[in-house]
Amino acid sequence: MRILFVCTGNTCRSPMAAGMFSQLAAREKLFSLQVFSAGISALEDKPASANAVQACREIGVDLERHASHRITGADIAAADLIVTVSPTHAYILEQAGAPREKIYVLGDIRDPFGEDLEAYRACREELSAALGILMQRVKSHV
Repeated sequence: MRILFVCTGNTCRSPMAAGMFSQLAAREKLFSLQVFSAGISALEDKPASANAVQACREIGVDLERHASHRITGADIAAADLIVTVSPTHAYILEQAGAPREKIYVLGDIRDPFGEDLEAYRACREELSAALGILMQRVKSHV
């Protein structure tokens, strides 16, 4: 199963979510899951923000090699599940032709872009709670 996490710039929320979900999948021994991320308005090949890297490092998730990527039609087609960090992202993807049945809204996760490390830690905790729920759903379909 290929799971695509989507946010705006692909430097904060979606790479954090993808890294954290990959860690969860490994703990659950779901090695067949392929997890990746993209942004609706992403510039190509930008690193994850320094605070996203630090907030994830604190829980054993490595974002050092992340390179941002703008979502493409091929990404949408290849994904079995598209996980957005807000209802707005889901709406944009639906308007662009992404199949509604592939889209799962993780929540309305606040964007920490440009804020301090504490904001990224708060985002990490929001993501963690939502990803736990998502993992239960994914486990029932794998």
